[in-house]
Amino acid sequence: MAEGPLVSTQWLAEHLDDPVVRVVDCRWYLRPFDTRNGDDEYAKAHIPGAVHARWDTELADPDRPDLWMLAGPERFAEAMAARGIGDSTFVVAYDDQHVTVAARLWWALRTYGHADVAVLDGGITKWQAEGRPTTSAVPSHQRAHFTPRFNPDLYVTHQQMRAAVGTPTRLVDGRMDGARQQDGGAIPGSIVAPGITFTGADGTWTGPEEARRRLAEAGACAPEPTIAYCRGGVGACGTALAYAIAGHDDVAVYDGSWTEWITDPESPRALDSPSPLTC
Repeated sequence: MAEGPLVSTQWLAEHLDDPVVRVVDCRWYLRPFDTRNGDDEYAKAHIPGAVHARWDTELADPDRPDLWMLAGPERFAEAMAARGIGDSTFVVAYDDQHVTVAARLWWALRTYGHADVAVLDGGITKWQAEGRPTTSAVPSHQRAHFTPRFNPDLYVTHQQMRAAVGTPTRLVDGRMDGARQQDGGAIPGSIVAPGITFTGADGTWTGPEEARRRLAEAGACAPEPTIAYCRGGVGACGTALAYAIAGHDDVAVYDGSWTEWITDPESPRALDSPSPLTC
């Protein structure tokens, strides 16, 4: 229904009553930096018709609770079907730019073969700033049928990430400076391009030309094979979205990211912050 990884607030307003469009509120907050609760924020006000989905519970693997990795195909399909998202549904994901959780759902759906998904540019922040309607009413959507079709090109395991170190594959660190310094290391050979830095003061994402410029400045020499990672798998999805805006929608995400990486004593680590590379 829409081209590219983003849709505007105007586009969504015009398609809000379209039965094939499903809006998903993805809000979630990283403590202690923000003590709000995504469930509470959704209950107070959300875009009309929007369902709520949390990346760390319904969409996560319960067998790996400390890593909050992507749910398996059956669990993920059930979460989508219960929210009225089927094989022919066009999904619009939004957040409020605290962290790139809408991008996480965008990546997760594509990882399970559902390409009809976009992120609301500017999220609910821009929607409300424009005076568009919100509601506290929880919608009831008819159950749908969602068929998961795993795309291995977008998902990277720990073993695959280990194998990628030292190869021509471009590794991209999506952590912010504070998190990277706190973590005290990086995966060797990685460049730095946090997805959230590709959004402006109003929460909207940068345009394609500017995204390409920033990525090139960071040393992202697309279209070489690229894997994004962060601390827990959310920021990396924002980085993948920035790449998609720039015209490269095949960036894979290391789901376990740094949190999983450091559980393996054999995983190589660079103690210094990654330096920009020359394309």
